[in-house]
Amino acid sequence: MQAPATIPPPASDSEDDATVVVTGKRVRGSALSDIDPAAVLGPDVIRALGATSMKQLIERLSPLGRSFTGEEAALLLNGRRISGYADLQGIPPEAIERTEILSEQDAVRFGFAPTVRVMNFITVKNFRALMAQQMTGVTSEGGGETSFIEANSSQIDGSRRRTLNVSYFRHNRVLESDRGIAADPDLLGPLASVDPGRYRTIQPQVDLFHVDTTFAAPVSETLDGSLNVSMDAQRSRGLNGLSPGLMDEAPGGTGLLPSHPSIAPSVLRQRDTSLTLHAGGTLQGRIGRWSWTATSSFDAVRSTIAAEQGRPLAPPDAGGAASTTVDRSRTVTNTLVGNLVANGPAIRLPAGPVQMTVTTDYARSTSSGRLLGMTTSDLDFTRVARGASVAATVPITSPDLDLPSFLSRFTATGMIGVSDVSHFGQLTSSNYALNWAPAPALQLSASISRNQSPPAIALLTAPTVTAPNTPFFDFATGGSVLVNAISGGNPALVPERRRITTVGAAVQPIKNKDVQFSLDYVETDVRNLAVIPGGAILPVQLAFADRFLRAPDGSFSTVDLRSINITRQRERKLRLTTNLTVPLGKAPPPPEADAADASAPPPPPPKPRPTFTASISTTFRLDDFVTLRPDTPAFDLLDGATLDGKGGRPRWEMDVTLGLNAGPATVGTYARLQGPSRISSDLPDADLRFSGRTWIVFYSTVQVDKIVQRDWAKRMSMLFAVENLLNDRINVRDRAGATPNRYQGAYLDPVGRSIRLGVRKLF
Repeated sequence: MQAPATIPPPASDSEDDATVVVTGKRVRGSALSDIDPAAVLGPDVIRALGATSMKQLIERLSPLGRSFTGEEAALLLNGRRISGYADLQGIPPEAIERTEILSEQDAVRFGFAPTVRVMNFITVKNFRALMAQQMTGVTSEGGGETSFIEANSSQIDGSRRRTLNVSYFRHNRVLESDRGIAADPDLLGPLASVDPGRYRTIQPQVDLFHVDTTFAAPVSETLDGSLNVSMDAQRSRGLNGLSPGLMDEAPGGTGLLPSHPSIAPSVLRQRDTSLTLHAGGTLQGRIGRWSWTATSSFDAVRSTIAAEQGRPLAPPDAGGAASTTVDRSRTVTNTLVGNLVANGPAIRLPAGPVQMTVTTDYARSTSSGRLLGMTTSDLDFTRVARGASVAATVPITSPDLDLPSFLSRFTATGMIGVSDVSHFGQLTSSNYALNWAPAPALQLSASISRNQSPPAIALLTAPTVTAPNTPFFDFATGGSVLVNAISGGNPALVPERRRITTVGAAVQPIKNKDVQFSLDYVETDVRNLAVIPGGAILPVQLAFADRFLRAPDGSFSTVDLRSINITRQRERKLRLTTNLTVPLGKAPPPPEADAADASAPPPPPPKPRPTFTASISTTFRLDDFVTLRPDTPAFDLLDGATLDGKGGRPRWEMDVTLGLNAGPATVGTYARLQGPSRISSDLPDADLRFSGRTWIVFYSTVQVDKIVQRDWAKRMSMLFAVENLLNDRINVRDRAGATPNRYQGAYLDPVGRSIRLGVRKLF
C-alpha cells in the first residue's frame, strides 16, 4: 500500500475578530476515506502521461493500479460504481480532472474483491468536444502494419454526460518468412524445396470495428442514472501452413500423412469471427446517510472459427480433388449480470462511525455451440450465480481520542461473502485487514484474504479448434515438432481456492511533496489453479499423459492446450512501488492585488510549470512452487520448471511509467522489464536458458496550436510512438548455445519494433 500523493481540497475561511476558522470541503466526485490511497493524481500528471484514450491512460497507470496479486484495477467514475469499462471508455482524457487510486483494503467499501485496487476517475464539471484521430503504424522488419481511425463526441454538463465513439482498427498479418524464421529441415520431408514460412502466419490479419454510446443524467433530485450500449465486430484471418495430405486412416492410425508424391501441397487457412453486443445501466441514489448503486449489464457474444485441417487423399482414379476437411466451431454466449451495493454508517464508536457495505449480485450465463469437422461435439451450458457480502470499516482509534499520537490512527476492515453457483454449490470469501498510521508519513497494513471462485465462463465455453502445423517443443527429445494443437474451453474445470496474506508499509518521506514509497510482502496459496499446459516438460507429460499424444515413431502428433486444474501453487514475493511527481523550475510569484481598481479584470493565470512524473513497480519473487497432482512432488518455477513452455518464472519484474509535460510537448516511456529464467533438463538440447527482456514504449505528443498560431491548428496534436523501442526479444539457448527451432525470437514476439504516427484534433 502507498501513502497518498497530497492534493489539498479547497478550503473556505472566515474571520471573526482574531479567530480564523478553516473548514475543509470534500472534492467533488472523490472516493477517499480514512484509509490512505495509493496515489492521487492531478491534471498536470494526467497530461504528462500523454494518453489519448481511457484505455491508454489505464495502461500507463498500471504500475500504480495493479494490485499485489497482479490483478487489474476496478473502476469508479466520480466516486461511484459503473456497469463496466464501457461506461467510461468514450470519455477523452482531456475531460479527466483528477484520478484517485485506492488500496486493496478500500476496495470492499465499493463491493469489489479485497484483492484489487480501485481507480476513481473524476471528470471536469463542464466539457464539450468533437474529436477525430487517425494513426498509422509500420514495423521495422516489415509486415504487421496497423491503421486506426476514431471519431468521438463528448459532452459533460455537471451530472449529465453524453458520449458517442466509433473506431476501426486494422492489423496486417505477419508471415514466418517476414521474420526470417528458419524451418526445421527434419520436418519438411518432400517439401524441402518449398519455403513453408510463406504459408504460415505468426500474427493473423485482424479487423476490429467498434461503436459505443453512453448517456447519463439525473432521473430525479435524488436519483442519477446512465445507459451504455456498444458493439464490437472482429475478424481475423491466418494461414496454418502447408498440408501434403490428410486421410481418414493413415499408417499407424495417426490421421496424418507426412507426404504423398501425387498430391500438391495446399495452404491451410483459418478464419475467426466474433460479434459482441453489450448493454449496461446504472442507477444511484441516497437514502438518508446511505448511498446505493445498482448496476446491470447484458452481453451477447457470437464466435465462429473455421480451421482447415487438410485435403483428404483421393484415390488415383477419383477423377478430381477431394474437398478440404474443415473444423468448424460456433458458440453463442449470453451473460446477464446485476449488482446492488449500499454503503453508509451503521453505529458510532468512540473513534468514529463504522462504515458498512452490503452487496448482492446475480449472474446468469448460457453458452451453446457445435463443433463440426474431424469430430463432432455439442455444447449446452448454463450457469447461475447468486451472492451477497457484508463489509465493515471499523475505526479503532482516531486523533480525537486522548491517546499518544502514534496510536491515533488505527482502522480494521472485514468482509465475508457467500455465493451459490450452479454446478459448484456454495462458495465463500472473506477478508480481514488492519491499517495503522503511527506517524503522518508512515502507514502499516496487514491482511488475510480467502476466496473460492468458479472458473471464468470463457475457460469453460470457448470455441474448440484444432490448429495443424503448430510448432511445439518436446522436452523428452529436445527437438521441435509440428503438431495438431487443440485449444478452447474445458467444462470439467473446478473452482479455485485462494489464500493471500500481505504485510505492507508505505512512507511519504518529504512533507507536502508527492514522493511515496511502499513495500509489500505477499504470500499466495492457490488450490485447483486453472492453467494452460503449454510447456510439455517431463513432469507435465507424466501427470497429464492424455493431453500429449504421440505417433508410432515417438514424436508428438496432438497436443491438447485446453485449461486444466493443477493441485497447488505457493508463491512468496516482495513488491516495491515508487511514485513521484515533481514540478520543474521556479514557482511563479503570486499575483499582486490591485486595491486601487477593484473592477479591473483578474490577471492571467501563471504559465504552467513543466511536470515530471514517475511510477515504478518492482516485484521480487522469493519462491514459487507448483504441485501438479496430489501424488506428485512440488517443483520450483524459479529454478528450472515451467507450465507454459515460455520459460521459467523470472525472479524479478518491473513496470515503469515516466512522463514529462513541458510547454507544447509531452514525452514519456512505458516499460516492462524482466529478469532471465531457465527450463532445466538432463538433456543438453532441452536444457534451455531464457534471457531477460526490456520492452519499452516511447511516446510523444506535440500540441500544434502552441507552435502554429492558425485556426486550423487549434486543439490539434501530433502523436508519435515507438513500441518495443529496442526491438528486444527473449533469446533462448540450449546447453550448447543453439536456439531450438520452436524458440526463435519471432515466435515469442512476432511484431517486434513498431512505429506509429498520428494526428488528433478536438473541435
